[in-house]
Amino acid sequence: MIYAIIFFAKLLEVAIMTVRLVLTTRGNRIAASLLSAVEITIWLVLASTVLLGLNEDPMLAVAFGAAFVVGIFVGMLIEDKLALGLSQIEIIADFEKAKQITVQLREKGYGVTTFDCEGREGKKLAVNIKIHRKDIPVTMRMLKEYENVFITVTEIKSLSRGIIERRMVMK
Repeated sequence: MIYAIIFFAKLLEVAIMTVRLVLTTRGNRIAASLLSAVEITIWLVLASTVLLGLNEDPMLAVAFGAAFVVGIFVGMLIEDKLALGLSQIEIIADFEKAKQITVQLREKGYGVTTFDCEGREGKKLAVNIKIHRKDIPVTMRMLKEYENVFITVTEIKSLSRGIIERRMVMK
């Protein structure tokens, strides 16, 4: 029973730590600080329990270590589900295809910026949108109907002004 308690408490602590690290890098100070208080409290109780009982029961360390590994994975899953933050999607395509994409995105409510560019095969048009990370899967499904387009997705640390609304484009 003690192994399960240690395992799940450590898993929770490491999952919280993983989400806290993401929040910290995104500049969300308040949420990161609150999570750190929970994280360190769990860690102190667990570490003292494991260290005090380690001589009598080395399997406590195994449960502690295994939970650390699983906790990182679970924390990453949680962060993926939360999908906090903003992203930029840039689509580069031939002029006509890029215009079609621009029209479709604008009809769906996206703020779209386009600019001329040149690739190895000549003149292109770049289509640039800023979206909430939660909307990436829906947006990418819509863009997959276009062949021979170059798409990049990058995370945005901060954004000032412009059009960005949370919309689920397609279900």
